[in-house]
Amino acid sequence: MKTITALCFILIFLFACNTTTNEVKVVDTNTYIVPEDSAIAEAVKDAYRAISFEHDSVPSKPSIAARFIPQATLINFRSDTMQTTGIDDFIDFYEGFVKSSQIHLFYEEELYGKTERFGNIAHRISTYITYINTKDSASERGVNSFQLIKTPAGWKVSSIIWDVEKPDLRIPDYYLPAK
Repeated sequence: MKTITALCFILIFLFACNTTTNEVKVVDTNTYIVPEDSAIAEAVKDAYRAISFEHDSVPSKPSIAARFIPQATLINFRSDTMQTTGIDDFIDFYEGFVKSSQIHLFYEEELYGKTERFGNIAHRISTYITYINTKDSASERGVNSFQLIKTPAGWKVSSIIWDVEKPDLRIPDYYLPAK
């Protein structure tokens, strides 16, 4: 009986001393490195690149759609009311808007971004700047909230919610690049 008791204590001691873990320990959220942050950030940059186009070209529906899951939702607050659309309807609207508005250049890029991730889901807050017909002056700035999921083909956008900067809604400093 003493041998069994001693053996149990030894096993308990060995299990208690095992310090290997798969968990990421967060000591300070300001220095936490998000696993796959660069892949998630790149997926967001790919979405910006897909909707951007130069003179004498047009947005590519397949290129835009490839960055999103088929069920993706886009929600914006350009006006004071929420506007919600699916990705296919958004692309159709965007193509029509470009043609009817005589837009010859559309360029959007991230000014600042921060990623959070848990398992197969990620969120990226992304401050953006938009140029229309010229890169000499910005047309607008705003904040996008990207939700992404990890698929076998990589990170894909499942939704974007955004609001545009307005005189009474300025982008806070913590959503802008450090000066």
